[in-house]
Amino acid sequence: MNRKRMAHPIYAWGYLFGLLMAYGAVGWILAAYAAPLMMWMWTLLLIAYVAWADTGAIAGAMLWVVSVVWIAAYTTATPLLMHWKGPTWAISLVGVWIFAIGVVLLLAFARSAIQALGWSRQKTFYRLLMLTGAGLIIGRLLYVGSMLTPQAMALLYMT
Repeated sequence: MNRKRMAHPIYAWGYLFGLLMAYGAVGWILAAYAAPLMMWMWTLLLIAYVAWADTGAIAGAMLWVVSVVWIAAYTTATPLLMHWKGPTWAISLVGVWIFAIGVVLLLAFARSAIQALGWSRQKTFYRLLMLTGAGLIIGRLLYVGSMLTPQAMALLYMT
Protein backbone atom coordinates (compact mmCIF):
# COMPACT_ATOMS: atom_id res chain seq x y z
CA MET A 1 0.00 0.00 0.00
CA ASN A 2 1.21 3.45 -0.91
CA ARG A 3 -1.11 5.26 1.40
CA LYS A 4 0.42 8.16 3.28
CA ARG A 5 -0.24 8.06 7.02
CA MET A 6 -1.97 11.14 8.33
CA ALA A 7 -0.79 12.48 11.66
CA HIS A 8 -3.31 12.54 14.45
CA PRO A 9 -4.89 15.99 15.00
CA ILE A 10 -3.57 16.04 18.59
CA TYR A 11 -0.04 16.20 17.20
CA ALA A 12 -1.04 19.06 14.92
CA TRP A 13 -2.44 21.02 17.86
CA GLY A 14 0.72 20.27 19.84
CA TYR A 15 2.79 21.56 16.94
CA LEU A 16 0.75 24.78 16.88
CA PHE A 17 1.22 25.19 20.63
CA GLY A 18 4.97 24.72 20.20
CA LEU A 19 4.92 27.32 17.44
CA LEU A 20 3.13 29.77 19.74
CA MET A 21 5.73 29.19 22.47
CA ALA A 22 8.63 29.56 20.02
CA TYR A 23 7.34 32.85 18.63
CA GLY A 24 6.63 34.02 22.18
CA ALA A 25 10.33 33.51 22.81
CA VAL A 26 11.13 35.43 19.60
CA GLY A 27 9.00 38.35 20.84
CA TRP A 28 10.77 38.22 24.21
CA ILE A 29 14.21 38.22 22.54
CA LEU A 30 13.34 41.11 20.21
CA ALA A 31 12.07 43.11 23.19
CA ALA A 32 15.11 42.19 25.30
CA TYR A 33 17.48 43.39 22.60
CA ALA A 34 15.37 46.55 22.11
CA ALA A 35 14.88 45.78 18.43
CA PRO A 36 13.79 48.87 16.51
CA LEU A 37 10.31 49.06 15.00
CA MET A 38 11.68 48.39 11.50
CA MET A 39 13.18 45.09 12.67
CA TRP A 40 9.80 44.05 14.11
CA MET A 41 8.09 44.97 10.84
CA TRP A 42 10.62 43.10 8.68
CA THR A 43 10.30 40.10 10.99
CA LEU A 44 6.52 40.14 10.54
CA LEU A 45 6.93 40.35 6.76
CA LEU A 46 9.33 37.42 6.87
CA ILE A 47 6.88 35.41 8.99
CA ALA A 48 4.13 36.09 6.43
CA TYR A 49 6.45 35.02 3.61
CA VAL A 50 7.45 31.77 5.34
CA ALA A 51 3.85 31.02 6.40
CA TRP A 52 2.75 31.28 2.76
CA ALA A 53 5.74 29.78 0.91
CA ASP A 54 6.59 27.01 3.40
CA THR A 55 9.93 25.37 2.76
CA GLY A 56 10.44 27.48 -0.37
CA ALA A 57 11.10 30.47 1.90
CA ILE A 58 13.85 28.90 3.97
CA ALA A 59 16.73 30.50 2.03
CA GLY A 60 15.28 34.00 2.29
CA ALA A 61 14.48 33.52 5.95
CA MET A 62 18.02 32.35 6.67
CA LEU A 63 19.35 35.46 4.95
CA TRP A 64 17.26 37.59 7.33
CA VAL A 65 18.41 35.63 10.39
CA VAL A 66 22.07 35.96 9.41
CA SER A 67 21.61 39.67 8.68
CA VAL A 68 20.05 40.33 12.08
CA VAL A 69 22.82 38.44 13.87
CA TRP A 70 25.48 40.35 11.90
CA ILE A 71 23.81 43.65 12.76
CA ALA A 72 23.71 42.60 16.42
CA ALA A 73 27.38 41.63 16.27
CA TYR A 74 28.37 44.87 14.53
CA THR A 75 26.51 47.04 17.02
CA THR A 76 27.49 44.79 19.95
CA ALA A 77 23.84 44.53 20.90
CA THR A 78 23.06 43.03 24.28
CA PRO A 79 19.76 42.58 26.11
CA LEU A 80 18.73 45.73 27.95
CA LEU A 81 19.00 44.18 31.41
CA MET A 82 22.30 42.42 30.73
CA HIS A 83 25.74 43.89 30.34
CA TRP A 84 27.44 40.96 28.69
CA LYS A 85 30.97 41.29 27.42
CA GLY A 86 33.39 39.03 25.59
CA PRO A 87 32.64 35.31 25.47
CA THR A 88 29.27 35.58 27.23
CA TRP A 89 28.10 38.11 24.66
CA ALA A 90 29.38 35.99 21.75
CA ILE A 91 27.76 32.82 23.11
CA SER A 92 24.45 34.67 23.52
CA LEU A 93 24.52 35.73 19.87
CA VAL A 94 25.33 32.21 18.71
CA GLY A 95 22.47 30.90 20.86
CA VAL A 96 20.04 33.42 19.41
CA TRP A 97 21.23 32.55 15.90
CA ILE A 98 20.72 28.80 16.39
CA PHE A 99 17.34 29.39 18.03
CA ALA A 100 16.24 31.68 15.17
CA ILE A 101 17.18 29.04 12.59
CA GLY A 102 15.11 26.48 14.49
CA VAL A 103 12.11 28.80 14.70
CA VAL A 104 12.25 29.50 10.95
CA LEU A 105 12.36 25.77 10.22
CA LEU A 106 9.48 25.16 12.63
CA LEU A 107 7.30 27.61 10.71
CA ALA A 108 8.51 26.44 7.30
CA PHE A 109 7.37 22.87 8.00
CA ALA A 110 4.17 23.87 9.81
CA ARG A 111 1.78 23.26 6.93
CA SER A 112 2.83 19.65 6.49
CA ALA A 113 2.83 19.12 10.27
CA ILE A 114 -0.74 20.38 10.70
CA GLN A 115 -2.29 18.94 7.55
CA ALA A 116 -4.32 16.54 9.72
CA LEU A 117 -6.52 19.51 10.66
CA GLY A 118 -7.73 19.69 7.06
CA TRP A 119 -7.37 23.44 6.65
CA SER A 120 -7.05 25.00 3.21
CA ARG A 121 -3.81 26.74 2.27
CA GLN A 122 -5.37 30.16 2.80
CA LYS A 123 -6.86 29.28 6.20
CA THR A 124 -3.57 27.74 7.27
CA PHE A 125 -1.71 30.89 6.22
CA TYR A 126 -3.99 33.25 8.14
CA ARG A 127 -4.05 31.06 11.22
CA LEU A 128 -0.27 30.71 11.24
CA LEU A 129 0.04 34.46 10.84
CA MET A 130 -2.32 35.12 13.75
CA LEU A 131 -0.64 32.50 15.93
CA THR A 132 2.90 33.75 15.35
CA GLY A 133 1.80 37.38 15.71
CA ALA A 134 0.12 36.54 19.01
CA GLY A 135 3.32 34.80 20.12
CA LEU A 136 5.39 37.89 19.32
CA ILE A 137 3.00 40.12 21.26
CA ILE A 138 2.87 37.76 24.25
CA GLY A 139 6.67 37.52 24.34
CA ARG A 140 7.05 41.29 24.21
CA LEU A 141 4.48 41.80 26.96
CA LEU A 142 6.14 39.17 29.14
CA TYR A 143 9.50 40.88 28.76
CA VAL A 144 8.20 44.38 29.39
CA GLY A 145 6.07 43.17 32.30
CA SER A 146 9.09 41.52 33.90
CA MET A 147 11.03 44.78 33.99
CA LEU A 148 8.62 46.71 36.26
CA THR A 149 10.51 49.97 35.97
CA PRO A 150 9.68 53.37 34.49
CA GLN A 151 12.11 52.52 31.67
CA ALA A 152 10.00 49.45 30.88
CA MET A 153 6.94 51.57 30.51
CA ALA A 154 8.86 53.97 28.27
CA LEU A 155 10.06 51.01 26.17
CA LEU A 156 6.50 49.79 25.81
CA TYR A 157 5.42 53.12 24.33
CA MET A 158 8.62 53.78 22.32
CA THR A 159 8.33 50.80 19.99
